[in-house]
Amino acid sequence: MSSDSPFMDLLEEDPRLGYYSYLPQFNLTPRQRQYAGNNYQDIFNEYLGALGQQIRQGQTPNLKWTDYLSQTPFTQRFSALSPEMRGQGDMQRFNPRTRWFI
Repeated sequence: MSSDSPFMDLLEEDPRLGYYSYLPQFNLTPRQRQYAGNNYQDIFNEYLGALGQQIRQGQTPNLKWTDYLSQTPFTQRFSALSPEMRGQGDMQRFNPRTRWFI
């Protein structure tokens, strides 16, 4: 990401601002956008965990939030979900009805 703008630091200061600024660059479908929007806290917690891991390893925590976001594969995360969680249509093709004959 280019840091030509003097306002780039705002993306680090407000994590939500940084997070939602990255979503449009992935050309997400409406369902993917909903998934990404609902999972902000999970992704932010993973970022905090990565910072904590650096500290536990005796390193200076230098992972920037925007760098972490640029490495987050939103579309891969979404496609790894089950079809039911992705909201993809009729679940009967994955779980057909059982017919009982008497």
